[in-house]
Amino acid sequence: MLFLGALFLLALLPRLYSSQTLGWDWDYPGSFTLVNFDEGGSCRAALDGFEYSPFIGRQTIALAGLLGAGPPAGIAGDERAVKTYCHSAGHILVARAYSALAGALTAPVIAVIGLLLVPARPGVGWTAGALLALSGFHISESHSGTVDAPSVFYIYTFFALMVYAIIRKRRGLLLISPVLLLPAIWTKYWVFAFFSYAAVIPERMWRFVFHGMSARRVGLLIIATAIVVGLITNTDFQSTRLYPLLALWYLLIPWRLIRRPMAVFWLLLPPGLYLLCQIDIIASYTTSGMHSSFGSGYAAIGWHKWLRNLVNLPLVLLVGLGLPAFLFLPAGIRAVAGAGRANRGWLCLAPLLVFALYMAFVAPITYYRHYLPLLPAAALLSALGLFATRWSRRPWFMALFLLWPALLALDLVGDYHNDPRVALRQWYREHPDARVFYSFYVNPPVGGAVSSQLFRPEYAGGDATTLRRASHVVLSENWYDTAFANELNGPLVDDLTRLVKTTPEHARFYREALAGRHPHLEQEQLIAVDNFMPELLLHRQFYGTFQLFVGDLRVFRVRE
Repeated sequence: MLFLGALFLLALLPRLYSSQTLGWDWDYPGSFTLVNFDEGGSCRAALDGFEYSPFIGRQTIALAGLLGAGPPAGIAGDERAVKTYCHSAGHILVARAYSALAGALTAPVIAVIGLLLVPARPGVGWTAGALLALSGFHISESHSGTVDAPSVFYIYTFFALMVYAIIRKRRGLLLISPVLLLPAIWTKYWVFAFFSYAAVIPERMWRFVFHGMSARRVGLLIIATAIVVGLITNTDFQSTRLYPLLALWYLLIPWRLIRRPMAVFWLLLPPGLYLLCQIDIIASYTTSGMHSSFGSGYAAIGWHKWLRNLVNLPLVLLVGLGLPAFLFLPAGIRAVAGAGRANRGWLCLAPLLVFALYMAFVAPITYYRHYLPLLPAAALLSALGLFATRWSRRPWFMALFLLWPALLALDLVGDYHNDPRVALRQWYREHPDARVFYSFYVNPPVGGAVSSQLFRPEYAGGDATTLRRASHVVLSENWYDTAFANELNGPLVDDLTRLVKTTPEHARFYREALAGRHPHLEQEQLIAVDNFMPELLLHRQFYGTFQLFVGDLRVFRVRE
């Protein structure tokens, strides 16, 4: 318990510190500026002002009420009033503290899971917990008042119960497991948690289902099924009408060897998946729409989705764990695959395999925070791979193994504490008479300019009459990156019709402005995010800043 407590404190201190300090005193002592516009979403849902899961929001509202920062009476259903309250400093501080606590608790939970699954090597569990505690990606999601870190905590708490019940054969715990399954799903509608009950299915039933198939064939069949769903839900594939090609999937079934009752199941699986993906709520999570209020929808990416998803998955784990830990993932996967009958406990983590396949082949929306449930398991696999080699016996390497993610966390989380929007305040002080157009995510200071208003790329079209009413334009990378390679667009961005959350006209404007080719804009100042770790430098080179809400700011002077 002492070690678990120490691990919890190691995880809590950086998360709690950032959660209570970010956004304060930007404009004047005591002022509060919202950093992450996704914060408070569950709160807004709990007050009927937003479509989302209200599970966490109801708790944070209740806690805020106990501290005297509850919502004003009668605002439920009033979207504007609800948003104002949920984004207020009083509620955000409570929501962030809740998130920081849940994120910190996840580190000892994954350590316990590691100790249960690999009892002969306790270093695996402790190293996995330390990796998660030091993960800059996990810290940055834990210090925000969103549901992401609490969701992961509830998911892994449910997994811990399932692993304990299966390994220790405590069937009574399985009967009460739905108590922990409910928050694991309800916090963020993470329905994948149901697959944890795969560990309860008797071995004879698994042998019946996959009779006549080798482990390798089963693995190929699972991946091929994910590819089939990925094709069914891809708008470009849908337009080709090449659905008969999906029949190639049937070649993976050894029809002469399988049990006869299973023949019907395997025959009906592809058409059944097709029909399932036609249900509106399923289609929204697998295909999404072609259009949105910002221009193109997530489905517009078409074939480019495959490369984007397959690049994002390892990329986010690389930044989340750090390069040394990332390199041990293959060894960890091999160790689990070779565990034989000991796999029963690992089956409790089956939802993560299904989720990884979903994020690799199906997911239309791929913000990095969506990958967060994979990070604790990746830390566990990395630690398992490390202790399967001789490197774990070298103290100097173990020190490097944990020092590296600590430095990466310092670099990544430091971006929030050195937010370019803070430096922008000085620019506004130096230009008190500036007439400013600004993009989303710029967060201009309160009263910082005589005239500031939201910018639209249409203002720069034609003879730019509207644009020339301003003296300056301030653009945030977190908004203009829709015109470039990023986590939503992937590395292929030559076709402007495939870009997500923008239009070809908007993308063309942002590219011209940043390249210095726009006739009415001249860059005056760049306030950039500064990184030193290779993972973040590599990401900046190809995908821009890693964080969703902290990025470079570019100040342009408007020319006549």
